[in-house]
Amino acid sequence: MFNGISPESMISILALTLIGTAGLLARLPVGTCRECPHCRLEKLAREREQLLLSHRIGDPFCPGCGRRHQPDEDHPF
Repeated sequence: MFNGISPESMISILALTLIGTAGLLARLPVGTCRECPHCRLEKLAREREQLLLSHRIGDPFCPGCGRRHQPDEDHPF
């Protein structure tokens, strides 16, 4: 077919290529840049979710340690 490559081999090569591409796409730093609108929307969505959770739970989100605790408490490490 393609210079002696069987269809099963071609399908296997294409499948491995798709799996490799998916693995590389999963490692992209989505939501970390400041320029693109997608990352800005991701950041706003995360902040909104954290704000809603902190209101529901009662403890504010600490930007220093990334956990929820009262401002007068020490960082729970």
